[in-house]
Amino acid sequence: MYFEVSKRTPVRRIAFASVLPALLLGIVSCTSVKHRVSVPLLKGDSVRLRRVRVLLALSTETKPLMVSSPKEVTVYSGDQKHCGTIEIDNARIALTSRGAVTVDGKSWNMPTVILVPSDGEGIFVGDTLYPGYLVLMKRGEAVNVINHVEMEEYVACVVPREMPGRFTQAAHEAQAVAARTYALAEMRHRHLLTYDLHDDQRSQVYGGLTGSRRFGTRAAKNTEGVVLVYDWRFLNAFYHSTCGGHTARASQLSGAPQIKPFTGVECGHCKRSPSYKWVKLMSIEEVQEALAQGGYVSGDLEDIKVVETRNGGWVDMVEVVSTGGRRRLAGSAFRKLMGTDSFYSPKFEVQRSGDGFVIQGRGRGHGVGMCQWGASGLGRLGKNYAEILRYYYSGADLVKIY
Repeated sequence: MYFEVSKRTPVRRIAFASVLPALLLGIVSCTSVKHRVSVPLLKGDSVRLRRVRVLLALSTETKPLMVSSPKEVTVYSGDQKHCGTIEIDNARIALTSRGAVTVDGKSWNMPTVILVPSDGEGIFVGDTLYPGYLVLMKRGEAVNVINHVEMEEYVACVVPREMPGRFTQAAHEAQAVAARTYALAEMRHRHLLTYDLHDDQRSQVYGGLTGSRRFGTRAAKNTEGVVLVYDWRFLNAFYHSTCGGHTARASQLSGAPQIKPFTGVECGHCKRSPSYKWVKLMSIEEVQEALAQGGYVSGDLEDIKVVETRNGGWVDMVEVVSTGGRRRLAGSAFRKLMGTDSFYSPKFEVQRSGDGFVIQGRGRGHGVGMCQWGASGLGRLGKNYAEILRYYYSGADLVKIY
């Protein structure tokens, strides 16, 4: 079955923070995952995870989403009652005037509809093929389209979206463990909500089966069930592209806990990254306009000063000097106002130059957790995925939960 539809086969949700200590008492041996990586295996009671729930998009009246499947799909209600089968070929997702979900004009008078493809064929949303099944759920005047997918399928689809194929296999495997652990941490926090993760950088990038790569599937398989834990809980395994020489403390990322794995480590392994060093030129007008959006300029902008840094250059505080006074803001907030697409990280220096500013920066991303380019660099030095993860998440433990 794709999912449980009766009381005989209920979905088991694990509260890992309370289960892990008991499970750890059942560790009696180690399992060799591949490439001579040994990770403690939890034995005794088997751990069964519910599917990951990924919000793909909202279907609205003005921007409707289309779904397709090569074979018939089975329709269930929100409480998992069988409602029949339908064929869908570029079928429009919409709402009736009474708030019922419709698919290609067909309505079952329900605010939630579940579409389960036949024989594990997957289901298309637009041009993208997704494993698992879809839950279509009314949200205001729109429909949430949520993909329910098995954990290892999810991880296999995340790895190639978050890391290029040219990176080392050890880096791919480290990415798989980080992605799996991050998902589980979010699932624990959001188990009472309707979805666990977004499909983009608000969580981690998930592109379904379309564009998936063999190296992603291999990385998921080689690390199946392996996770990072800290203080008996799944670690929110944050990661980023390039640290520029030293990863950042948790203070650089909103929501990151102040714990040992996020205190930052020295990293000289990401120098091959095109974002290891970067330069951005900005006019005074451009900077003033961006800062004005956050209310940080009073009068005319005169200067920008970096006043506090940590961990080899990560900017904690910036001072904005204008004719109306001085204002301070966090380095990460300054970066967001300048535009994260080209202002690659909050590790930078600012110099006034004529009618503008020269920003010299290092790294790409928030800097917390694993440096992806650094992980690949460590892989080239012969480090395996466990050694990479222990390096970047110092103090965290690796354990294989299934």
